Amino acid sequence: MNRFDLETALATWRQFQENRRAILPDDLDELESHLRSDVARLIRAGLTEEAAFRAAVEELGDLAGGEAEYRKVYWRKLKQNRQLGGELAWRVDMLKNYLKIAYRNLARQKGYALLNVTGLVVGIACCLLIGMYVQHEWSYDAFHTDADQIYRLTYTNRTGHNLPPPTEEDLRAWGSAFFAPRLAADFPEIEQAVRFSGRHQLLFSRGEQRFQEERYLYADSAFFEVFSFPLLRGNPETALRQPGRVVLTETAARRYFGEADPMGQTLQMGSSQQEITVTGVMADLPSNTHLDFDLLLSMATFEQNARANNRGFVFDNWGYVDFFTYVKLNEGASAAALAAKFPAFIERHLGDDLADPPRTYTLALEPITEAYLGPVTGFAIGPKGNPANLYLFSFIGVFILLIACVNFTNLATARAAQRAKEVGVRKTVGARRVGLMTQFLTEAVVLTAVATVLAVVVAYVALPFFRELAGRAFSAAALTGLPMVALLLVGTLLVAGLAGGYPAFVLSAFRPVEVLKGRFATSRRGVLLRQGLVVFQFAAAIALIVGTLVVQEQLAFLQNRSLGFDEEQQLVVNFGGDRHVRENLDALAAALASVPGVQQVSATRSIPGDYFPHATTYVEAPDGALLEFIPGLYEVDDRFLAQLGLAPAAGRLFSEAYTTDAEDALIVNEATMRFLGYADPAELVGKPFRQWGREGQVVGVVRDFNHQSLHHEIRPLTFRVSPWLSYFVLQVETQDAAATVAQVGEVWAQHIPHRPFLYRFLDQSFDAQYRGEARFATLFGIFAGLAIFVACLGLFGLAAFAAQQRTKEIGIRKVLGATVPSLLGLLVKDFLQLVGIAFAVAVPLVWWGMNRWLEGFAYHVEIGVGVFLWAGLITLVIALLTVSYQSVRTALAEPVQSLRYE
Repeated sequence: MNRFDLETALATWRQFQENRRAILPDDLDELESHLRSDVARLIRAGLTEEAAFRAAVEELGDLAGGEAEYRKVYWRKLKQNRQLGGELAWRVDMLKNYLKIAYRNLARQKGYALLNVTGLVVGIACCLLIGMYVQHEWSYDAFHTDADQIYRLTYTNRTGHNLPPPTEEDLRAWGSAFFAPRLAADFPEIEQAVRFSGRHQLLFSRGEQRFQEERYLYADSAFFEVFSFPLLRGNPETALRQPGRVVLTETAARRYFGEADPMGQTLQMGSSQQEITVTGVMADLPSNTHLDFDLLLSMATFEQNARANNRGFVFDNWGYVDFFTYVKLNEGASAAALAAKFPAFIERHLGDDLADPPRTYTLALEPITEAYLGPVTGFAIGPKGNPANLYLFSFIGVFILLIACVNFTNLATARAAQRAKEVGVRKTVGARRVGLMTQFLTEAVVLTAVATVLAVVVAYVALPFFRELAGRAFSAAALTGLPMVALLLVGTLLVAGLAGGYPAFVLSAFRPVEVLKGRFATSRRGVLLRQGLVVFQFAAAIALIVGTLVVQEQLAFLQNRSLGFDEEQQLVVNFGGDRHVRENLDALAAALASVPGVQQVSATRSIPGDYFPHATTYVEAPDGALLEFIPGLYEVDDRFLAQLGLAPAAGRLFSEAYTTDAEDALIVNEATMRFLGYADPAELVGKPFRQWGREGQVVGVVRDFNHQSLHHEIRPLTFRVSPWLSYFVLQVETQDAAATVAQVGEVWAQHIPHRPFLYRFLDQSFDAQYRGEARFATLFGIFAGLAIFVACLGLFGLAAFAAQQRTKEIGIRKVLGATVPSLLGLLVKDFLQLVGIAFAVAVPLVWWGMNRWLEGFAYHVEIGVGVFLWAGLITLVIALLTVSYQSVRTALAEPVQSLRYE
């Protein structure tokens, strides 16, 4: 039996306190003197030295609580004693020591470090790329200097008084030129108003060169005062003030003039060869703007031409729709307060016109930063984004990073038994909990920092491929700029805290005796934690697999669903509404029809899947009243509907046999019939109509067909024969279509040499509308696959740990006659149960989430049971393949080696 030595006990007590470095040496001397006095007093009272020491220490009280109070003066005393530098040096040395220990631990556990680093690299790299994409999409038009003061005017025009307020989905950005000058005159809070028009085709020429442009806009002269697009050459105040002026982007300037100076040069516009002077060159538009053009023509040019051709109503009539209007408010002006004045403005300017029939006209303001992702739909200047896709991408990025953090936590807690002796010994010699937590968090920070650096490298290498897949011009400088560096530093600490915080908190909390016995690694709490995290990982994996399958299924549905008309092998040739072509339409159609392989030729102003106008229309309703509405309008020749295979539900199609079709005939679709309130299409045939200066009768009702993408439900649509046409549509044979197209091009060059031969197949118009969905599906699948890969890394590490923990058990079972298949089932069973739980957790959540995503399509697939069964099967196979390697390896090991383990 060891004899108690008082001096040794006092020295050990002091050494313990010195190791904690919680109390300064001078104060510790005083505390030790106090302790010695108490021991001497208790010995004089008759206690033994050992009993006196223990009683004195107990009377000294809870030092931990005292240390908290002492910390309030600790640093002040160091400063007074001029010991601050030494303390800081010691702390730097301790940090070096933490880093050294972290490096040694990670170097000893290379497999563990590799699994964690790989998972974190993939997770952080994916987050960087997804973050760049999402930030780019949300940043549309935020670069304008006064973006918070710029708004787009939106409209609704509905029949009836005292209607409920329109929803955001009811609003349209396409409206009238009538309002902009009147709004600016009536409301001093509006600093500037700018109108745009365009999106048809214009022919520009320079010498022998011909360019048929669609990427142009007419714009008011205040354009550069409202929008922050840099004008590289020219005067922003006057560049668009006069008729016959155009501003080019750098790309357009090179296309028209090469390396020559474009300033003051002229282009010829349209069949009249109107002379247009270049008065400015602006930088190419950034990729994050919803405005989309290469040429900016002065609105004065449009208005001068319109009035010269007796079309002044385009600017004077509030019902004529062909413009987009933007307003810039004065600083401090409230958009909500301004919008509240719009009803009185409408009554003041349109009151008499809205009385008969009763109508409700609404104006609203939409922030320019919401134009790309906001709810306002319909015909617009540029691209339209899908916020639901961004939410899904964001969830994927978060899931991937969380799965990587879960891997770290799982593997760290699984290794707790291997760190038990270190924890116990260090606590025994005086290590405080905060020091142990610092050590574990240091290891997490080191590992995460290495992963972050590698992730940036991986993201940089992958960026060109990601640009191609996403269709966005991301800058590589964004990965190395100061904001990104700051974000990565903060992100590294957050990820390290998220991944390493729980293991550090739990391991450092155990008492030495418990830690030395390794109870954490085998405790029920530790096991449940790891099982719960595995369930989370595979619930996320199942959700991503289901999401991938649903996205791919919806894309296939969009691309393969019958649209209700014959869209294949229809060659669309764009002549841009050229007057010469329209005046010789029949002769030119006959020339094109003479090409071998061309079966039919028709002409139209609009084609399915592309632009079409809307026209204020009156048709007799069942109650005998003329009902006003604004349906879509297709102006066509008398062959177009039959060529597309549109079937009449009642009445007839247009025909050459009816010579008055171009004067008094209208055809509508079934959606129009339902809107008007008719149950039988035959009842609508023969009813009178008025539309854009034409009166007559409805001669037919055609079956509904999808003339827009499947994002939109089928809406009221009308057809009339008109000379205002822009496209030839040629039905060609499927055999050797390329040769047919080449011969059509030769005929075109012979008969219409002044226009370029621009063509595409009709089904390409619809495929182009789903290009965004195709990109989204590809990106979704790639990132979902990476998330599953990261989950498998963690599962692989846990399988190795589980097999290691049961090595001796497996050896005993083999000695007692257990077969390899039974041992394999023993090792795999637990993981398969967790996959089953994950499946039950994921199914309702992903069913809800993907149904919300599908709501963005008017026509979509239904999520069936098969999708979930496939996802469950795929996840099961992935889990089996992941854990099988370690399980088979352990099950096949020689019993003698297993029994010698440990």
